[in-house]
Amino acid sequence: MNDIKGIEINGDFGDWGDDDWNTLIKAIMRGNCILMLGPDASTVEENGTYRPLTEILANQLAEKIRPEDKTQIDVSNLAQVSQYYIRTKKKDDLLTKVSRFYEDRPWIISSLHTDLAALPFYFVITTALDKMFYDALDRENKIPHVGRYNFRDSPQVEVDMGTCKNPLVFYLYGNIDDENSLLLAESDILEYLYNMISRDTPLQENIRSELEDEDKIFLFLGFGFRHWYLRILIYILKACKKSSRSFAFEQFIPGHIDELQKTVFFFNNNDYNIHIFPKDLQRFAGELKRRAEQFPNIDPLTPEVFICYAHEDKKYAEELYQNLEAKGLMPWLDNKKLKPGDYWEERIEEAIKQVDYFVVLISKSLNNGMQGFVAQEIDLALKRREIGNTNKRFIIPVKIEECDVVEKLEKIHAIDLYAKNGIKELIDNIQEDFKKKDKQ
Repeated sequence: MNDIKGIEINGDFGDWGDDDWNTLIKAIMRGNCILMLGPDASTVEENGTYRPLTEILANQLAEKIRPEDKTQIDVSNLAQVSQYYIRTKKKDDLLTKVSRFYEDRPWIISSLHTDLAALPFYFVITTALDKMFYDALDRENKIPHVGRYNFRDSPQVEVDMGTCKNPLVFYLYGNIDDENSLLLAESDILEYLYNMISRDTPLQENIRSELEDEDKIFLFLGFGFRHWYLRILIYILKACKKSSRSFAFEQFIPGHIDELQKTVFFFNNNDYNIHIFPKDLQRFAGELKRRAEQFPNIDPLTPEVFICYAHEDKKYAEELYQNLEAKGLMPWLDNKKLKPGDYWEERIEEAIKQVDYFVVLISKSLNNGMQGFVAQEIDLALKRREIGNTNKRFIIPVKIEECDVVEKLEKIHAIDLYAKNGIKELIDNIQEDFKKKDKQ
């Protein structure tokens, strides 16, 4: 998936399969996806091409830098330009120019932000300084509220988590309405990272908790992972060390394949489960919205249940599938979900990472076949249970006949499905537990 050979930087989405789209869209619809917007996602059209606002701002600031100094820096890099700017100018002068730059562009909303605002994101973190996404949400008749991290303040101003109707837009690099909070120059970045690491100015607790949630998927758009400090930031925030996949779409410059290679290589060789894709961000957002509109309706209050069973118990598994579906739950059964050509191991592993409950049909056949595929599924479920929140129920053994529970699961309370009202007990347990999770 991260193979860069033959990549077309602004090509179509042929290398992104339906499983990738479905995984991402389902996470968004169920409130399990955190949108991470970077400065490269905030663009305006100039002479037929789209340029990031930060690049335009950097170019304007660079006009005030001595010609001999310009040759030593990248005049499209806002952090570098800001650093050189404050060597000869006052920091207040820089803040005034930055504020005025964004105040003069209140009307800008890109199609990317408009398309994303139509989707039910409950929590958006942005490292951009503009208000594009906030304004796009407002036009969508949603009522967003704003939070920010100020690396110079302690304690931080507390902020409530958002919902799909009242999303939280959280400015990780500070907000233009609070100039003291802005992250601009390279020296600001160093101070920012130091304060984050030392916890002198810790991130708001509910924000950090959301980022560390093992069940969340991250969607990064134009975040700029080519920059070294963003990799450090992800490490500090303990984000993306997930059992679930996260996706990053970057607007790499055609011809700069070496930059793309280095970025992909970094994320291929560490424990961050982030998949890098060099795509046109505007087109991606439009395709995401289109596919989401065609996606089957998902009630975020409906639990999804994976059914694990021995081959000999296929009949019982299908009956349970029908019973769960009849009661409004979303069961996942391999012979119902897998399609010709699917890599079944990948699909099943992905399903186990995404579902809310893992139900195992305990039988004599299962006990005798614990060296096969069933054993792999149970191991995956146990791994997720181990790295996730142990206060939440996930694995539910259900006995379909009188027999012992396999050793791996013997410490987990089992339900006798063959007993009178056994199926009702299972469904009631799942629904009651899921309601408790929703309130947490």
